[in-house]
Amino acid sequence: MPKDFYFSSMKTKAAKDPGLGSKYKKPLKRILNQDGSYNIRRVGGISKFRDFYKHLIECSWPKFLLYITGFYVVLNFIFTFLFLGVGIEELQGINKTQNEFFAVFFFSVQTLTTVGYGAMSPIGFGANIIAMVEAFVGVLSFALATGLLYGRFSHAEVKIAFSNNIILTPFQDSMAVMFKMVNMRNNVLLNTRVNVMLIMDRGVGEDRYNKLYFDLELENDEVYFFPLTWTLVHKITEESPLNGLGLQDLIERNAEVVILVQTFDETYSQSLLKKHSYAQEQWKENVKFATNFITNDEGQVELYVDRIDELIAL
Repeated sequence: MPKDFYFSSMKTKAAKDPGLGSKYKKPLKRILNQDGSYNIRRVGGISKFRDFYKHLIECSWPKFLLYITGFYVVLNFIFTFLFLGVGIEELQGINKTQNEFFAVFFFSVQTLTTVGYGAMSPIGFGANIIAMVEAFVGVLSFALATGLLYGRFSHAEVKIAFSNNIILTPFQDSMAVMFKMVNMRNNVLLNTRVNVMLIMDRGVGEDRYNKLYFDLELENDEVYFFPLTWTLVHKITEESPLNGLGLQDLIERNAEVVILVQTFDETYSQSLLKKHSYAQEQWKENVKFATNFITNDEGQVELYVDRIDELIAL
């Protein structure tokens, strides 16, 4: 295939840059990662530490609980050392049979949480000042933790999963590009609409790594209801930007398919968005998707969500 084949045979017009940039000097395999995040390393701007609230809202639950637990333990260690620094004699009620360090540590926990069992109490000026500050910090800390928990539970997020691969496969009297998606939650998604864009290297000349953008027309880009898997199909016609391109051509040109899903989530009563991307090794050919739902003997539809990735060789 000649290098200028892409331009000599293409009958479709390129779309406008959607905001992802088009001029590149080196190969860029993908602009979006598979999970929909941008494949961009930011230099400058707001660092992760300064934007830690956003990170705490969006990180996984195990990581969030690790952060909260670590903060709680470290904070108590700090106040424990402060109490020990002013002198153990400024605290009364320490059990003689108990290790002094752990006795002060548990007193710090009680002060931070404002539990105050009464077995130990500060009697010196320094210890009282530290206890006062710790009680105040405890009130602020638990208010912050409560706000973060509310933010995480109220953070609306659509759980749509995509097939691992995007395939080139025979369709009707031509070829087509297909991928699948499914709602992972047992909730109601309404008026789901999908926009698909193809991003590809120019492929010729000094600016061969510059990106071109094309809107891919789908056989069906909107459904009223989304209870099952949905196979999205772009039929390759003479007007398609994929016309005449094989699997190896797509990989060499760093062809990337970017998906934007817009849907109304009845649980949150609001419209939500989901991004996804396919590129490089995710392209497959000479296969088709296996059906992952059946009708059982009770007349119900059985949907096998974990079989969305199953492929059948042609």
